[in-house]
Amino acid sequence: MKSGHTIFEKAYGYRNAEKHIKATTNDIFQLGSLTKSFTAVLIMKLVEEKKLSLNTRIITFFPAVHPEKEITIAQLLNHTSGIREELRNAEFRTKVLSGQRVSKQEMLGLYAAEPLDFEPGTEFSYSNSGYNLLGMVIEKLTGMSYGAAMYQSVFKPLGMSHSGFDYAQLKSSLKTKGYAYISSTRIVPAKVWDASTTYSSGGLYSNARDLAVWNRALKENKLISAASLNKSYTSVKGDYGYGWFIDSVAHQKMAYHAGNVEGSTSYFCRIPEDDICIIMLINQTSTTIESIGSKVIALLYGQKYSLPKPKQAIALTTDQVAKYVGKYDISDEYITTISLKDNQLFIATNHKPPLRMLAESASRFFIEDANMSLIFSTTAEGKIQLSIRDGLWSGAGDKKGND
Repeated sequence: MKSGHTIFEKAYGYRNAEKHIKATTNDIFQLGSLTKSFTAVLIMKLVEEKKLSLNTRIITFFPAVHPEKEITIAQLLNHTSGIREELRNAEFRTKVLSGQRVSKQEMLGLYAAEPLDFEPGTEFSYSNSGYNLLGMVIEKLTGMSYGAAMYQSVFKPLGMSHSGFDYAQLKSSLKTKGYAYISSTRIVPAKVWDASTTYSSGGLYSNARDLAVWNRALKENKLISAASLNKSYTSVKGDYGYGWFIDSVAHQKMAYHAGNVEGSTSYFCRIPEDDICIIMLINQTSTTIESIGSKVIALLYGQKYSLPKPKQAIALTTDQVAKYVGKYDISDEYITTISLKDNQLFIATNHKPPLRMLAESASRFFIEDANMSLIFSTTAEGKIQLSIRDGLWSGAGDKKGND
């Protein structure tokens, strides 16, 4: 959209691939971490209502969460609190991936027990934990659940009738089915994560039309003042403000956020000075949506861009690939072995059947018809390392020995 007018709108693919129900521009998707922008705006609204301040310490609400440090609301908003990312905890991550419910008491216990990554305010580290704490602050100040507070303060007054919280409970013919992977020959449905775990860091859903309303509300300062929005669009560390990543294009400030949960990916970008907004929603786990957004922005500003190309496999010699054979200590939960057969590398994870690895270069590989990429590197000490991206999951480890 530009200057309040839609200049391009289109839907591709399927709302439900198995049933061949085509997608429409009204379809509803999970927002994932785009939820953080909404959480941040609601916090800023509460600040404007004098119900808290950016300097309010979180021990005001949660006395057990690192009372030895002066962690503030502002630091939760801009990911400088030092509170450790919850998904780095193996037990918590297992609960998320398996769709289990997690109580707020469990969350608070985890945040209090895990050591801080750094002194609050000194560094940037993206933290879902911090935004879930902000959701609990919203609940305490409004006396409502996070979903109810978002409905009463944002969705209802703006008329965002296809937006809400807890996707699993949504009953709508416009609801998209999520996929971990989808191609012409392979479909892998995705399990919807429980809203108790995605919560105020990733538990909202919406559609493109409602997000266009959200854009207009931000532009017209219907929820928070221009001063508060400008403060939100001011990066502190890590090119992140309050609920928004901050960048620039053609000397204009750009505020954006992407969201990714299993089976859904979102992207929302605003360039306020030129009144441009880009919205993309996909019912598939995707790691490329931000690169698509950057190409759309380049097109709008007459800059150079290149279209993505399908991955092409190349042939490598035995000498080039034999050094990669062995076991890698990715993690206790992701046991990984690389083997060689007929000059072809194979990867086996978690004792599953081996998958053939196709080379893009001498160090970069992919798996045909799968959302997995593998990169080998060598440390200064001569150790071979393997980095794996498998859908939303990523990990890295050293080679431990030959298979």
